[in-house]
Amino acid sequence: MILFVSAAAALCSLGGNLFIMAKKRIGWLIWILGNILWVIENFLSDFNLPMVLMYIAYFVINLIGFIKWRK
Repeated sequence: MILFVSAAAALCSLGGNLFIMAKKRIGWLIWILGNILWVIENFLSDFNLPMVLMYIAYFVINLIGFIKWRK
């Protein structure tokens, strides 16, 4: 289960970045999903508070990017 969540999180993080690079707004949502999956992965495996805080910060940054992208 942990391996599946980690792989899905990595694919979402990478895919989101690639979509953003291609100037596609959906990339923000994919990257946000990746951040959520990374937090879940940290709860399923050895809990790492600094990593959880980092992915929460990325989540907020990505959410702001998604909101501002349409302006």
